[in-house]
Amino acid sequence: MDISVYDNYSGAVRDFNFFQIDGEYKMCDSLLLILCMRGRARFRIRLLDVEISRGYYLAIGANDPFFIVDSSEDFHIDVVRIGSSAFALSYDEVLKNRLERLLINRPASKISEKKTMMFHIIHSYLKVMIKERHDFYRDMILLEYVKIFLYEACHILDDTYSESNISQKERNITGDFFIMVEERFKEDRKVDNYAKDLGITAKHLAYVIKKTTGKHPSEWLESYVLLEAKKLLKSTDDSIQNIAFDLNFATPSHFSKFFKDRTDMTPKEFRAQGIEIHS
Repeated sequence: MDISVYDNYSGAVRDFNFFQIDGEYKMCDSLLLILCMRGRARFRIRLLDVEISRGYYLAIGANDPFFIVDSSEDFHIDVVRIGSSAFALSYDEVLKNRLERLLINRPASKISEKKTMMFHIIHSYLKVMIKERHDFYRDMILLEYVKIFLYEACHILDDTYSESNISQKERNITGDFFIMVEERFKEDRKVDNYAKDLGITAKHLAYVIKKTTGKHPSEWLESYVLLEAKKLLKSTDDSIQNIAFDLNFATPSHFSKFFKDRTDMTPKEFRAQGIEIHS
């Protein structure tokens, strides 16, 4: 069963290299559930800045770009990596809908000391179970614990999100908006179109997204485009012209102006200097 368990920061770095502090976005094809046991760190997940310390529970979705901006010397985390096969076996539509929205809106939450220790104990048990001889019972036990972790992730993230002055309807609109943005930001950057598909006015969508995230929908669309442009410039050899057309700019010059207005560099200058993409 495609599950890994790590009980310290250095072990995670050694085994899959996603927690090195090098300023570069990384993507894991598995869901990562992280519990901070001591110290602190600042993550960038997609375009969100998330700071965690002891007792913070952090969930990073499969293929979500992220990196650690900085951390304290004593930073220590428990990590459960849930691969696609284990995830599929434990998934249902209720879980899918809730988890997708929560990962976008609020990937980290502070939990009680009692729950922190409970998770640490379950985490330790999982690590022992994974090393046992593979058989039907062992796999079923692992699967049930995976379900516990996933449902607890929803429970924790949803509880803390509900404590804010944001209504359930506003949370649903925000989650649906970001799911749509993820799917089509390259082709469609008109706020009116997203509002229409959500069955609300553009003014109401702007109000909700500004309230829940602090940014206007158009700012988020631009941020997604800029992040994708930086990733393509840094990680591919595609021509600037091809990148411009891939991101649905009318001409390469329109793309260059968009990029320079937001970074003070042309795409060519950005690529030549090897600037890290997290700025």
